[in-house]
Amino acid sequence: MATKRILSRRQFLRLGFGSATVLAGTAILAACSSPAATPAATQAPAAQPTQAPAAQPTEAPAAAATPTAAAAAQPTEAPAAAPTPTTAAVAQGGGAKLTVWAWQSFTPAGDQELANQATAFGEANGYKVEYVAIENKTLPEKLAAAVEAGAPPDVQMFNGGAAVFQYLTHLVDVSDLFIAASKIEGGFIDTVMEPFKADGKYWSVPFEIAASPMHTRIDLVQKVTGKTDPPSTLDDLENVCKQLLNPPDLYPLGLTLGKTPDGHSNVLDIIWADGGALIDAEGKPAINSPETAFALNRIATWWKEQIIPPDSPSWDDTKNNSAYQSKQVAFVINPPSIYGWLQQNDQELMKDTALAPIPAGKTGKSFQGLDSWSWSIFKETKVLDGARGLISYFMDGTRLQQVYEKVGGRWYPVHKNLQQHPYWTNNPAYKYYPQMVANERPMYYPAQPTPELLQALGDQEKQFICAEMIQDVIINGTTPEKAAENGQARLVEIWKKYNAPV
Repeated sequence: MATKRILSRRQFLRLGFGSATVLAGTAILAACSSPAATPAATQAPAAQPTQAPAAQPTEAPAAAATPTAAAAAQPTEAPAAAPTPTTAAVAQGGGAKLTVWAWQSFTPAGDQELANQATAFGEANGYKVEYVAIENKTLPEKLAAAVEAGAPPDVQMFNGGAAVFQYLTHLVDVSDLFIAASKIEGGFIDTVMEPFKADGKYWSVPFEIAASPMHTRIDLVQKVTGKTDPPSTLDDLENVCKQLLNPPDLYPLGLTLGKTPDGHSNVLDIIWADGGALIDAEGKPAINSPETAFALNRIATWWKEQIIPPDSPSWDDTKNNSAYQSKQVAFVINPPSIYGWLQQNDQELMKDTALAPIPAGKTGKSFQGLDSWSWSIFKETKVLDGARGLISYFMDGTRLQQVYEKVGGRWYPVHKNLQQHPYWTNNPAYKYYPQMVANERPMYYPAQPTPELLQALGDQEKQFICAEMIQDVIINGTTPEKAAENGQARLVEIWKKYNAPV
C-alpha cells in the first residue's frame, strides 16, 4: 500500500494538476460535455432554491468560471430511512459553518440535489452548510492553493482514488465511515474496496462508480444485423461499421483520436481489450508490446477506411458528444452525459440508444479505467463532527438513490442492493451496467498504488501518451511497432521524473 506523501502547490501545478484532465479517472470526467459552471451552495435556510437549467449544453464554456456560491437551496424532504449510527451521533453545530467543495456532475439537477441534502443536514444539526459545485477546470488548482494556504474546505469530493493519494497527509482517517457505509444496502461492490486504502486505513468514502459505455444506435445496428444487440467484439463492430459507412453523412465510429482526455482513454480502452498494458505488475512501463502494436494498427486501419471520422484526430472532448447527438456517428465511447442530454432533448434518439460495454478484443474481454468519486475530510477542519456526520448523511441509501436519479445514470451505485433498484433494473438502457462496472480496473492495475506511481500515471495521462501514439501512426506515418516503442520511451522518461520503477 502507499505511503503518505503530499505535493507542494508548485509541484502539483507543474504536474498539470491545475487541469481537470490529469488524475486517474479524469479522462472519464472530461469526456462529458462541459456545461457552464453551476455552483450550488446552501448557507441560510431562508433563501430560495436555485433553478437548474432545462438541458445540458454540449459545448465547453469559453472560459473557466470562478466558483461562487449560488443562492441557498431549500432542503429536500428527509427520506423515511433510518439514519446510520454515525449520523445519529452528530453533535449539534451551534450555527458553525461547514464548507463542501464538489466537482460538477455535468447534471445541474444532480448538483442541486446534493446541495439540498447538505442544507437539510445543516438545518437538522445546527450547521450553516455551504455546498459549492466548482467548475471542473478550476477545481484542482483552486484546491491546491487552498491546501497550501491552510484553508481547504471541510469536506471535499474527489474524482478518483489517485486524487485522494495526492493529499494523504492532509486528510482525516475515515476508516470507520468507510466500513459503516460498506455494510449497508448489501455492501460495497468489490471494485471500490481498495482504491481508497493506504497504510491499512481508508481516506475517502466512495459514493458512486461511473461507467463509460459505448453509446450505440441500435436502430442502425438492426438494419444491418436484424437484431438490436450491440456488437460484442471489436471485429463485429468493424463489420457493422463497414456496412453503415455512408460518407459524408455517416462515419459510424465516433472514436476520439485527438490529444485530449477522451482520445487518451478511447485508445487505451482498445489497447487493453487487445491485451496491451500501460504498466506491469511491478508498476514499470509496459506499453511497448506486440499487443499494443496490434491495437494501434487496428485503430489506424479504421481511420484509413473512414470508419472513424476523418477529422477525429483534431477533435476536442465535445465533438464526440455533438457527433452522436446530431446523428453523424452510430457509436461513441463516452460517459452517459450524452444519454442524459438525450433524455432532455431527443427522446426518439434516446429510445434508439443502448449503453453497451466496450466490445471485446483479442483477449476476449474488455476493460475500462476505474472512475469512482468519493468524500474526504481535511484535517484543517474546525467542524470535524459535522463533516463526519454530513458524509454519513450523504451515504444513506435512500439519499444516494435520489442523487443517482437526478444525475440520470451518470453515477451508478457502489452498493449491491441499490444496483437492484427498479430505477436501474426496469430501464433497458442500464442493463449492461453491472457488466461494465465489473470490467473496470484502476489505472495502477496490475501493480499496487504508490504516490510515485500515481504521480507518474497522472502525468502520462496529462500528456495523452496513448493519443500521442495513435497520432504518431496516422499523422506521422510511423509504424505501430515504432509508435509503441516511442510511447514506452515517453513513459520511462515520466517514470524517472517521479522515481517510479522503470
